[in-house]
Amino acid sequence: MIILKIVLAEQAGFCDGVRKAVEGALAAAGEGEVFALGPLAHNEALLRDLAKRGVVTVESLDQVPGGSTVIIRTHGVAPSVYGEAARRNLRLIDATCPYVKKLQLLVQKLVGEGQDVVIAGDPNHPEVQALVAWGEGRPRVVSAPAEAERLDLGERVALVAQTTQRRDIVDEIGEKLKAKVPAVEIYNTICQATARRQEEAARLAGRVDVMVVVGGRESANTGKLAEVCSARGVKTILVAEAGELDMSQLGRARVVGVTAGASTPDWTIKEVIGKMENEKNMAVQEGRETVETEYPDRGFREFAVGDVVRGVVVKVDDNEALVDIGYKSEGILPRQEVITGTDQALSQVLQPGQELELVVRNVNHQEGKILLSRRIIERKLRWQELEKAFSEGTVLTGRVKETVPAGMVIDLGGGFEGFMPGSMVDVRYIPDFSGFLNQEISFKVIELRREKEKVILSRKKVLEEAAAREKEETLKSLQNGQIIRGTVKRLTNFGAFVDVGGIDGLIHISEISWHRIEHPSEVLSVGDEINVKVIEVVPERERIGLSLRQAQPDPWSEIARKFKPGDITEGKVTRLVSFGAFVELIPGVEGLVHISQMAGFHVKQASEVAKEGQTVKVKILDINPEAKRVSLSMREANPRPKKESARQEHIDPGSSLTLGDVFGGLFDREKGE
Repeated sequence: MIILKIVLAEQAGFCDGVRKAVEGALAAAGEGEVFALGPLAHNEALLRDLAKRGVVTVESLDQVPGGSTVIIRTHGVAPSVYGEAARRNLRLIDATCPYVKKLQLLVQKLVGEGQDVVIAGDPNHPEVQALVAWGEGRPRVVSAPAEAERLDLGERVALVAQTTQRRDIVDEIGEKLKAKVPAVEIYNTICQATARRQEEAARLAGRVDVMVVVGGRESANTGKLAEVCSARGVKTILVAEAGELDMSQLGRARVVGVTAGASTPDWTIKEVIGKMENEKNMAVQEGRETVETEYPDRGFREFAVGDVVRGVVVKVDDNEALVDIGYKSEGILPRQEVITGTDQALSQVLQPGQELELVVRNVNHQEGKILLSRRIIERKLRWQELEKAFSEGTVLTGRVKETVPAGMVIDLGGGFEGFMPGSMVDVRYIPDFSGFLNQEISFKVIELRREKEKVILSRKKVLEEAAAREKEETLKSLQNGQIIRGTVKRLTNFGAFVDVGGIDGLIHISEISWHRIEHPSEVLSVGDEINVKVIEVVPERERIGLSLRQAQPDPWSEIARKFKPGDITEGKVTRLVSFGAFVELIPGVEGLVHISQMAGFHVKQASEVAKEGQTVKVKILDINPEAKRVSLSMREANPRPKKESARQEHIDPGSSLTLGDVFGGLFDREKGE
């Protein structure tokens, strides 16, 4: 009969970052004394062991003799440390965790872009203190959601997290920030190994009676493990080493779970488990009860060609990347097995700490080498995205890689190319596509064939749909009486068509100007941007009536200010009619010269006295702006000179003049009057 079952979590003890830091420190200590800048890990037992082996912990570089070797711990340091070490000729071993290094560069970039950076973490933790330094002291640190409510934030906010922070706390802080600022960019910067360790601890806590968490009391990730286990409602015991474990705390527990922080050595975990095994066995050695311990399989996984694996990038150079996939050595990811842009460095695509899905291309067990490929995964994922875009009609973007007379070749990513026929490039005819070369454009997939990797694209469809949406929105928003901006698209004999937002409206020739015109081209040209007044909207017929003249001041409102009855001015004859002539005083305002006011003698037809286009002098008789009527007189503006009396009294008796010749003009004037 089993009286006690001990279950050890699979993800317990050293993480890869701490293991490599410890191995690097011990390797360097074999050649002489090594100085660790701050505790290499938050575990008292580990630090005591390192000290015995020649790894001395110091708090600052001032404590390090010149020319010595210094190892930077996994938590990272401020940027200034690197410069100071170089000035003092110190040899640096940078053991900063890849996840932490990636986070440092992210904080530096976000601050450089002017964003307000908030760090979810412990302000006293060395990792967080280094992050603040990478952000030039600008990031704010919050350890609890309530603290986020008190922050004074700008418009652009970015939230990052200490790599060992709990996901639920980060989520709560994110919600508090979103309540204060509409646009909050949240970055997932929690170490994936830490996240998996916490998830596994939570699952294990759900099926045991007691959880024992092993790790240093200064260790942030150990503390988070204890919090995660307690949150599942199970009794949780935190111990730094076996000597701290009081067996009475286990009580009547039948199943005990064990997990450990990332800085806890394997031997400390074994000592804690050994103490539980020994004391329980001693208590039941006279009976049949036994203690059973369930250890996870820590052996290396065997890999085969074609396996899909997940791994974390450890190192990147120009030719390849090293990826930790859980094998006895890092897998090799050559540059040619990663899809990159033209002249794009591998370091621009991959960064240490980045998690990838990969395919095993080759395995050499004798040499312990595994060759990996990202290209296969990327092509598979990209084709799936193309299939989804095709079925759902999603708009995609891509770079124009090549132009030919028949159309354009588009780089779709993932090693795929698509072809856009010339007829699908635009809604209008384009004779030459070279202007699109190397441009990023939007399009839809309109044909897809996997067997031939054939992808046909259309930019025209995107433009048509956008124009249709714009037209619909414009028709919904327009109202009679609005003054809006438009662009003249074409001119006809009867008016001008104006684009007012994806749809053309018509300005009838009578609504173009306050004065008479024969053709719209007298006032407008194609391409002119003008203000127009909406005078009619019929959505169901997509008809919009516009007026240019009504969007401008009414000249009749100016006529009374510029003229008064009795004024004499000049104007241009615009029309001759049977009852007189119309004369333009200012653009848009015509007055009538009645035929009786055209001359000081009887006029039968207006054309006897004036011609269209002629400039004449007129006298203003009356102005009525409300009725838009002005009465004019040419006769009073040009009075007939009186004849000299001497010429009328002295007549040569021998002449043949008659009385009609002498007085005829007088009779005609009286008749006309």
